[in-house]
Amino acid sequence: MRKTAFPAIAVFARSPVAGRAKTRLIPLLGPRGAAALQAALILDTTAKVNGLAHHSTRWLFGVGGKISDFPDRHHWRREVQRGRDLGERLDSAFARLLRRHVRAVIIGTDSPLLSPRLLRLALTELKACDTVIGPCPDGGFYLVGLRLRIPGLFRSVRLGSRHAFGDTLKALLQRGLSCAVLPPVLDIDRPRDLQEFAMRMARRPELRTAAPALGRFLRTNEKMSKR
Repeated sequence: MRKTAFPAIAVFARSPVAGRAKTRLIPLLGPRGAAALQAALILDTTAKVNGLAHHSTRWLFGVGGKISDFPDRHHWRREVQRGRDLGERLDSAFARLLRRHVRAVIIGTDSPLLSPRLLRLALTELKACDTVIGPCPDGGFYLVGLRLRIPGLFRSVRLGSRHAFGDTLKALLQRGLSCAVLPPVLDIDRPRDLQEFAMRMARRPELRTAAPALGRFLRTNEKMSKR
């Protein structure tokens, strides 16, 4: 298959199904509230990627439900994540993306302050570097991009932990690959993360423009998000 010079931006998302989505937030929000939060995060993330439609091909890789569970997005390629764990699913997605594109970036949905500017920066960095990664303050990462396939890259990475960013960067550098590191961006994984973000958004209303669907969710669930 001949590759296109057009890069790919792929969103990795869990289906917004009650009891399966944002499970660490169920004690705070309940199963339906956690699923509604996930739906808001997906809407905000895909809207930002839509803003780069003229710069990239858009992919959505879903897990935890049917592809039809996700909000409809025209002109998006939609696939099911394949693999026994997140590491295998990332490796499988990159294999598919890099068969078609000269470079590819994968993001999650948990970082509402991830900006289109950072997404454009990631694509630009991949023109000069083999890889790019965006760290979260808790030790995870919100973005990873490659311009060549690296089988087994995530095999030794403790994904979902405070070691994920460090392990991934170490794995890349051990292979002799160049890596650009983006500025850190907060993510929402736990009740404290959501509460802190709600307070930050209350103090700085301009943040609502970066994540309007999340802003609507927080206004609707104000009492729950401040327990």
